[in-house]
Amino acid sequence: MVTFAVRQITPHITEFLGRFHERMYLVKGRERAALIDTGCGFGHLKAEVDKVNELPLMVLLTHGHQDHAMGAGEFGEVWLNPAEQEVFERQTDRDYRLWGLRISRDAALVTPEDLLEPPPFSHFHPVQAGDMFDLGGITLEAFACPGHTQGHLVYLDREHRILFSGDAVSRASFLLGRESTSVEEYRDNLLRLKDLLEDRADRILEGHGNGELPMYIFDGVIQVCNEVLAGDTDRIPYDLRGYQGFTAKARKPHSLDRVDGGFGNLIYREDKLWKWQT
Repeated sequence: MVTFAVRQITPHITEFLGRFHERMYLVKGRERAALIDTGCGFGHLKAEVDKVNELPLMVLLTHGHQDHAMGAGEFGEVWLNPAEQEVFERQTDRDYRLWGLRISRDAALVTPEDLLEPPPFSHFHPVQAGDMFDLGGITLEAFACPGHTQGHLVYLDREHRILFSGDAVSRASFLLGRESTSVEEYRDNLLRLKDLLEDRADRILEGHGNGELPMYIFDGVIQVCNEVLAGDTDRIPYDLRGYQGFTAKARKPHSLDRVDGGFGNLIYREDKLWKWQT
């Protein structure tokens, strides 16, 4: 049976940790609550959310990947960027989802009853950059950051200066999917987002990893993108679940920490370095 680890981040934010080590966040205002991402659809996240939330609930998805959007069918009001339709529908395939589960160290915990059916794409309300959601004393604002996927959004808690980043930026940003942008475009989008968030965000809650990132992650990943485009990388071969490419900077064994002590990394394809290649 699948369970979720639950942790209180702030008085108004609760974190739920799922089986793919994906992190979902419940943000509670005075009048409404928003759940950011729904996990991989293994286990009943809604039951856990209902234990700590009595307010009307909406769901804001950062992107359409299986480990962030497949639990959406349990919830009534769900928002997702229409640009995510192709990747979402492709990853709803049952065999693909079970294949991904088999490489998880938690696979033995999953029962047939834990596998939830994802909703059709028509279930989603459209959301795009600039949209704002008033929860009562807390406003969540959507910002675009294509890279990991073409329609990836991040959400800013404007009053508390907290950014919910999904997979838009991380200690090892992942650009191997066919739905990913080129390295050049990703770098430009990070630069644009960093500029938009200047003096507006102090804290990042991420979709995986340790759960929190410093704001200087933007500078670290942008620098790595520039080094990839300049051909100045360690070029470590990467192969996982059929995704093949390179890790830009060598990492310590069983860790995301870089050997050179730098912060931020990139997993990329050499046939998608420049905008003209996509």
